[in-house]
Amino acid sequence: MDASRGALAAPGFLVLLFFAGAGLAQTPTPTVSPDRPDMASIPNGDPALIFNDYSWRSFIALNWPAVGGAADRGKPDHTKAFGDAAGPRVWTTWKSRYEIFQRDGAPPALWASYQGENPCGAGSGNDVVTLHSFKPYSDFNQAGFGLTRVLNPLVAQNQTYVRYEVRVNELEFSSIVDNKWYIASNLPTTTTFVPFNIGSTAVKAAWRILTDKDTPAIRARYYVVKDAAVFDERSGRCTARDIALVGLHIVTKTRSRPQWIWSSFEHVDNVPGLTHEPKPPEGVPFSFYDPNGPRTLSPDMPPRTISPGNPPSPDRLPEPMQVVRQQQISSDSMATNEAYWNLPQIKGTVWQNYILVSTQWPTEPRPESPENNGVPTPSGGSALSNTTMETYYQYDGASCMQCHEKANQAGRDFVMFVTTDAFAPEEPTRVGNQIPGGGMPPAGHP
Repeated sequence: MDASRGALAAPGFLVLLFFAGAGLAQTPTPTVSPDRPDMASIPNGDPALIFNDYSWRSFIALNWPAVGGAADRGKPDHTKAFGDAAGPRVWTTWKSRYEIFQRDGAPPALWASYQGENPCGAGSGNDVVTLHSFKPYSDFNQAGFGLTRVLNPLVAQNQTYVRYEVRVNELEFSSIVDNKWYIASNLPTTTTFVPFNIGSTAVKAAWRILTDKDTPAIRARYYVVKDAAVFDERSGRCTARDIALVGLHIVTKTRSRPQWIWSSFEHVDNVPGLTHEPKPPEGVPFSFYDPNGPRTLSPDMPPRTISPGNPPSPDRLPEPMQVVRQQQISSDSMATNEAYWNLPQIKGTVWQNYILVSTQWPTEPRPESPENNGVPTPSGGSALSNTTMETYYQYDGASCMQCHEKANQAGRDFVMFVTTDAFAPEEPTRVGNQIPGGGMPPAGHP
C-alpha cells in the first residue's frame, strides 16, 4: 500500500476480491441504495478505491428521489428507483443557506418547516429551489482561498452565469442553530473551538440556467429542476427558470474522519476530458467549451467578481467562457466511475452523465483541533479541480481541504460559509428590493 494515501482501520463493509496485476487487491462492491454509508470505520484495501466508492454511494443516496412535504425533509422515498427522473432529490430538500442565515439575523425556522423569509421576496416559498441570497450577488461567484474571499463568475456557452447554492443536512443545521452560529458574534474561535456534529453534511451545487438554445436532446442528459426561482440580473427580479445540475460538492464529517470527506462530481458535458472521460453525443455541445475555440482557459484574466460595485450588465449578455480541464482525473477515480456507470440502475439514466472528479480525505484525523489539518490526501494537483467550482484553481497543489483549512485554523471546523453568511449588525441589510445606498437586490462554499 502507498503510505502517502494514509493508514486504514478495521473492515467495515462488503468487499469484492479480484486479481490486479501481480497481487491480490480489494475493491468495494458498487452499491445503489438510498441509505448513506456512515464510514464509522474504514475497511482494509486500497484507500483511493474505498473513498471513491464512498463518494459514489453518497452521491447516489443524496440524489435519491425525496419524500415530499416539510415534515419529511431530507428523507429518501424508498418506493422509487434511483433513476426516476422527475422530482426533488434528498439534498434539494435540505436547508438552504438563505433559510439558515435570515435577514437581520433572525433565527431560522425549524428543520421540518419551509417557513421563513425567501430572498426572492413575498410570495416566494422555500420549498422551491431558489438561486438568490440575502448577500448581494454571492451566488454568482466562486469561492477563493480565505475565509471571506470570493473570486470570479463562470459563464456558460449559452451566455448565462453559473449559479451556486449551499445546503446542509439536519445534523449540520442543528450544529449551527444549537450554537446560534447564524450570529457572527457567536462563531467559535481557536480558543472556543466546538466541532460540528458527526454526520454533518453540506453540499454545494453548480447550476446552469437553461435557455432556448438547450434542445430536448441536451436537457435529457441532465438532472433538471423545472421552474426554479432564479434572480434575473437584467430585470432585477426572480423569474421561473429551468436549471441543470453541472457540479456537486459533497462534504461529510464522519467519526473516522472528523476533518470531513470531500467528494466532487460534475457533468461529463461540461468540458472535454484529458484521457478516457466520455464526451457528449453528436449534436450535444459542451456547456463551457467551444471545439472551434482555443484549447486553453480563456480569457487570460477571468471576469471580475460580480458585486454591487460591479453588477452584471442589464443591456447585454455576458461573454461565454472557454474552459478546459487542466488536471487529469486519476485512474482510481475513473475505475470507480466505470464501475458505477455500468450498473443497471444507473446505465441509461441521467446519472450516468455525472463523473467523480476526486475524493480527498484526512490521513491523520487525531487530534481534532484547529491545529490539525488532517494531513489531506491526495495533497493536491491531479484530479482535485472541479471545472465548475474551481475553474481558476486548476493548478498543482490546490485542493478542497487546503482551502477549507483556513476555516479550521479560525476554529470553524473547515466550514467556510458560517463566516461569510453569519449576521453582523454593522453589515448593510436589504430594504425591500434595494440595498441602502444603491445597488441591485442581493443574490446567493460550504
